[in-house]
This record gives sequence, C-alpha cells and structure tokens, in this order.
Amino acid sequence: MKTSLLRARLFVAVFSLFISLNATAQTYHAYFGDMHSHSTLSHDAKTGAKPPAQAYAYAKHVAKTDFMALSDHTNGLPQTNYEIIRAAAAAYDRPESLFVAIAGQELGSLGATGYGHMNIFEAPTIAGNGLDNDAVRYNLPMAYQFVASSNVSAQFNHPTTENGNSNFLNFDYFQAADVSMSSIEVINGTRSTNYERYYLLALQKGWHLGALGDQDNHGPNYGDLRSSDGDIYLTGALAEELTKPKILEAIRSHRTYAFETNPANDRMYLDSFKADGHWMGEIFDDTDTHVTLEIAAHAAPATNTRFRQAQLYRNGYLLAWKNLSDAAFTWTFEDGASTGSHYYHVKLVQEDGDLLWTSPIWVNSPGAAPALPQVLTIRSLRENFSDGVPQSFGWANVRLRGIATAGTHFGDSGPGYMQDSTGGIGVFGGDFTKSVVVGPPSSFEMEVYGAVSLFNGSLEILPYSVSRVGVKPAIVPQIVTLTQLAANGEIWEGRLVKIANARIAAGSYPPLNASGNLTIEDGGGSFALRIDGDTDIDGQPTPAQRIDIVGIVNQFDSTLPYTEGYQLLPRRLADITTAANAVAEQNETPRTFRLEQNYPNPFASSAFTALRFTLPNAANVRLEIFNVIGERVALLHAERFTAGAHAIDWDGRDQFGTAVSSGVYFYRLEAEEVGVGGKSWAAVRKLVVMR
Repeated sequence: MKTSLLRARLFVAVFSLFISLNATAQTYHAYFGDMHSHSTLSHDAKTGAKPPAQAYAYAKHVAKTDFMALSDHTNGLPQTNYEIIRAAAAAYDRPESLFVAIAGQELGSLGATGYGHMNIFEAPTIAGNGLDNDAVRYNLPMAYQFVASSNVSAQFNHPTTENGNSNFLNFDYFQAADVSMSSIEVINGTRSTNYERYYLLALQKGWHLGALGDQDNHGPNYGDLRSSDGDIYLTGALAEELTKPKILEAIRSHRTYAFETNPANDRMYLDSFKADGHWMGEIFDDTDTHVTLEIAAHAAPATNTRFRQAQLYRNGYLLAWKNLSDAAFTWTFEDGASTGSHYYHVKLVQEDGDLLWTSPIWVNSPGAAPALPQVLTIRSLRENFSDGVPQSFGWANVRLRGIATAGTHFGDSGPGYMQDSTGGIGVFGGDFTKSVVVGPPSSFEMEVYGAVSLFNGSLEILPYSVSRVGVKPAIVPQIVTLTQLAANGEIWEGRLVKIANARIAAGSYPPLNASGNLTIEDGGGSFALRIDGDTDIDGQPTPAQRIDIVGIVNQFDSTLPYTEGYQLLPRRLADITTAANAVAEQNETPRTFRLEQNYPNPFASSAFTALRFTLPNAANVRLEIFNVIGERVALLHAERFTAGAHAIDWDGRDQFGTAVSSGVYFYRLEAEEVGVGGKSWAAVRKLVVMR
C-alpha cells in the first residue's frame, strides 16, 4: 500500500514537472492584425468601405496583416448580415490561406443611455435581434451574460467618457464574464488618444484582460488605417501557428500586445515576456516572494527602429526601467518583493516615439500587496536623452503634487501648469485646467496621476485622475534674466518666472483671437515672447515703454533634437506691467547704483533666490556670499555687466557645490565703472537660508 502510494505520488510529481518544463519551453510566433473593423454591412460605414469578402482580401494582400476581425453593427437584417460575414471569414479556414478571417459583431451604444461598445467573436448566432432597440445593446449585464453563455471571446472597445458614456459601469467587475471578456483596446485608430488609463483601471478592478491595438476602420483601409497622428495601430498575437483556433486561443489567453507602427512596414516583435517561466497572460502561484522576469523584443526592419526604453510595471505602477539603444534586446529583472496578488506588464518605447503595451502576467504571492507609489518630484522627470526627449517619456501612472500656476489661461484643454519646489510641468486636459484656482494670494495644491508625454519638446502630463489636496500660497515667480533663459531653457521649462525691465524689441501683439511670437530684450539678452490667442492679451495695444513680464517658460520645437524653441508665455494681461523703474525711452539708463533685497527671502536651499542690482553705467562686478563669521561661501560672479537692471540666482550651494546649512548669510556686491576715473560702489545685504 505504501509502495503504491509512493509510486502514485512520484508519477504526479514527474508529470507536473513535465508540464512545467513544457510550458517553460513553449515558444510562440508573433502574428499581426486588427480585431476591430467594419464592412459595408455596418449602418455607419463610410465612403470606400468594402463588402466582407473584399475587406478580408484587402487586409491580407494590400495591408499584409495576418488576421482581421469584422465586427459590424448588423442593423436591418442582423442574422442575414452576420451570416454573410461568417461565410466570408470561413473561406479562409484553410492552412494554405496564410490569413485568419474572424467574424465578429459589435454590441452596445455610446451616449448617456449606453454602456459603450464591445466586440464578440465567432458567436454561433447574433446577439439579441441586433437592432438599436434590442435590450442587449443597452443592458450591460445582459451583454455579459450572452458572452458568457456563448463561450466566446469579447473585448472592450475604445473606452471613453465622451458623450456621457459610463465606461462599462466604471469597469465594475463582473466575475461570470471575466473569462470571456478577454481583452481591451489600449489604442484605437479613429481616436486621438490612447486608453491606457482605462486599461489600468480595468486591471485594478480585477478584470483579466489582454492589450489590443485596433483600427476601428469604417472605410477603405483594412489593416493599414493611419490614425490622426500618422501611426498604424496593430495587435500582436503570440500563437503556435496561423490558424483561427490558435489566434482565438492566443486572444482568449491574453497573449496579445498593442503597438503603434510608422512607417507601415515597421513591426515590433515581442519575443518573450515571462515571469518565473510563465508566459504573458498566465496566472500562477509564487511561494517565495521572488520573481524573475524576462523581457525580450526586436524590431524589423532594424534600421531606424531602435528601442529607447523598456518599462516594467507592477499593479499599474512603474517598478523599473532600462534605457536601450538597439533594435533588439533582452532584459532580466529580479523582483525580490513579489508579495500579495499582483500583476506585471511592460511598455516599450522606440526612438521614433512608437509605443508597445503588453498584456499582464498575474501572480499570487503570500503577503500584502505593494503600497501606492510615492509622489515624484517634477525634476525627476526632466532628465533628458541627448536629443532632448525625457527619459521619463511614456511613464504611466506617475504621481505628482504641485501648486497650480495656470488653469484655463491657454484654453479649456490647456495645458495648465503646476509647480513644486523642484520645477514646473504642463498638465493637458480639462480635468486639470477646470479644477484649479490660481492666485495670488493662494492657489490649489493638486495631485495628479497620469502618463508622461511630449508635445513639440515640452514635457506634459496626460492625467488619469486629478484631485485638490489643499490650498497653498501662490507660487512667487522667480526673477530671471533673458540671458539665463536663453542659456538653458530646459532648466526653466514649465516654471513661472519674471523678467524685469524688458521691452518689445520686435513684433507686436497679435490681433484678437490670434496667437503670435514677439522678441523681447532686457539689456543683457533677448528671448521669444509668445502671446496665446486664448489669453486676454491678443488684440491689446503693444506697450512701448519698458515692462515687467510674468509668464511660464514653454518649448515649441517640432523636430528632433528637442533643444530649441523656448519661449515665455504670459497667462493674462495682468502679467505684463509697466516696469517699476521704467523711464522715458530717451532717458532710460538708471541714474544710481542699487543693491536690492534678494527674493524670495528666506528661501529653501533646494530652490533659488534672486540677487538683484542696478548699474548706472557698465561696470566690473564682483558678487560674493559670506557666512556670519565673515568666511566666503561662494563667488557667484566676477565679470563685466552692462548698465541696467540685473538678477543673479543663487541655489544655496557653496563653491564646492554642497548645499549650505540653514542660517543667516550676507551677499556683497562690489562694482567699478569701466574706464579711467570711474566710480566704484559696494553694498552688503543679509539673506536667510531655510532647509
């Protein structure tokens, strides 16, 4: 008896080991296609749409995709039309076809009465009667029940809050449909933005979903439809072979990934995404709270398709990343804190800006789930590659806090801006711009979760969620010179600054409801001034006298490398005022030497303070910082300055680059006029550093 039991246990152990090794050794091929297109049978077909048979043929022979699903709104003759699609798809059910044609149907409705759109594939019959008044179209639980009872695969289409759509009841989890609702569109070719935020939301709610890149084509371009940004969106499916059962099995098992391609023949191959040998899409138990992840990919053709970065996420939050510079890579990462029920997914970024999203791998480990991510500083997002693209480009679900400096000043969608102690950043979209109040004397402190994006070289956040977390004193604009802005605009990008004693050197305010660029100078340098047509500045008289300008430093550089195009954006007419020391143009040179109080004072050693002075004539200037016992802490400048107003920043560091301690310090300015017999001046003021 004991021997038999031992043999049985040994057999089970050996069989389990065989299954485990076989699963680990499993390899798949990457096939490419689109799971969301419409033929002439849809009531919303556009000019150039093709009947089902011709649509499949175009996708195979012209777009050269491996698979495509037609998911028509089969109104009018629902069952008849669906049978036409099924017959056209069945014609490719032969191995020699080298193409998989999938018959689908689209349920649901957008708008206040609908729950959204979903596609179902290869169902034996039409859902309900297919008409607009059918209950399944408007009743989400009934749609879920149909999908589950039919034992077919389904996907969430272009989840959106547009037109009052309720986003599948906010993606509340419906357990009976979890197996059948196999995937979600992360990108959709007829829309202007991705749906990453809803992908992450659905996963957070408990859905087990794969990532799809679809085209939602209603016209002639089946498989090669370009989106508004010029990209073609595709789904990569990891399958054993190119047959309908294997492609549908890959989709149902979440072995899919969404990606963008431009040019049309660019392909990203996900060669491997595994956790402890388990493939993308699997669910497994981990007992040692340690997971080894393997990510490998290559791009073809290899020219101009190098990967820039691989990003690894756990529970939707960035866990680690790896900078890349090749068209093929392998990355192994050890997660030694694999606790609780969690999931991983990967995002890849190519040098041309194309993105790839994998489906997740789900892990059940002992212990508690990881905590929410910490608040990042804005400065931490601003480290750039050599071509001006931030290394944080594409990071998803980052958490930032900052004080609002601009709301709807540049339009309802913005961008708005916020600033923390380390820098400033644009936040695009009405969720942010319409939620903020910008002082003085107070402004809202905001917390934003979102994705890091780039618009013409300018760093932005595309928010997933926006909340007010308090009211804080409004940001005081940092006084800078145009020479400082021109020397390194990237440091100041997104921050609220003030230019003192400037004048319009070229151009004039644009007419009402128009935007335009001018050139300003402050006696030491020049810079671009951008007047946005959404402000109240356009259409106003252009000032002739010297002015003080408060504005946000922005960048508009449309081509790589993103290292130029910095400009100053005033938010409103009140940001432009007559300079405090402005005099008539023919008599504008200052008459006296003056050393002003630094601003802000006190200031944090992690920020900057401006040391301002005025010279009646050109002079050799020496500006130094001393501690309370008279020791020199730093020599800031020893050079010639022109006549006029100047401002020098000090970042609270000594001559060795070390942040000074809190306390009282003194700054001393010595100036000697250029020329024989020139006058000399000296002045000292006190400042306070606070940590």
